[in-house]
Amino acid sequence: MSADRPVVRRPDQVAGAETSAGVTVREMLNDDHGCRGLHQRRLGVAAGARLAGTAGGQGEAWYVITGTGSLGTERAGSAALAPGTAVWLEPGGGYACEGDGLEILAVTVRAGSPAAGPTHPVVRLEDCEPERTGDREFRVLLSEGLTITQFAGMIPPGRAPTHHHTYDEVVHVLAGRGVVHLDGTDTPIGPGTSIYLPPLQPHCLENTGAEPLQVLGVFHPAGSPAAKQVS
Repeated sequence: MSADRPVVRRPDQVAGAETSAGVTVREMLNDDHGCRGLHQRRLGVAAGARLAGTAGGQGEAWYVITGTGSLGTERAGSAALAPGTAVWLEPGGGYACEGDGLEILAVTVRAGSPAAGPTHPVVRLEDCEPERTGDREFRVLLSEGLTITQFAGMIPPGRAPTHHHTYDEVVHVLAGRGVVHLDGTDTPIGPGTSIYLPPLQPHCLENTGAEPLQVLGVFHPAGSPAAKQVS
C-alpha cells in the first residue's frame, strides 16, 4: 500500500492478539496500512494482568482510554493510570504496567531521530489548558521536547470545511459518531475507529450526532493542532 494513501480502520476489522495472560494487542495502523512514520496500536490489560516491555522506535506516546492501573518506567518512576492520562516512554526504556480493565492507545514514533523528551513525561488531560480554533477545542498533552504532538480534540455537531495538514497524522475516535470524508469516500466512524491522514491529504471529520465527537491525534513533526489549510 502506498505510504501516502489514507486509511480508515473500524473496530470490527481489527482482531486482538493475546500476547500474555490478560494482555491483548490490536494493531490499528502500521506498515501494512502505509503508516511508516507512526504506528498505532491498542493495548488491553485485564484485572490482575501485567504488561512489560521496552519502548520501541524513537519512543512511544500512550493515552489511557478506560480503566485504571499503574505504570513503572525507568525514567518517570511510578505513575497511576486513569482515563485521560498521557505518558511518554523514551526509546529503549523499560516499562511494566499493571491494570484493571485498562485500554491504552499507544503510538510508536518511527520517523526522525530520538527527542530529548518532555520535562513531564506523565500528564493528565484535565491539567492541560483548552485551546480553540473556530468552533473546535483541543488540548495538547505531549509535545514539548518531542518530535511529535499528541492532542485530544472535541468536534461539535456539524461539518467543517475540507482541509489538510502538512504533517503526518494518526487519529483515534474516543467517543461520539460521525463520518470521515476523504479520498472521495464517506466512511462512518465511531468509538475505536482509527484513521491515517498522510501529509496534504484533504479531509473532514463530520460530527453527525448531538454530542461532541472526541478524538485523539498524534502527528509528526510536532506543531500546533490548529495549523491547517482549507482544501
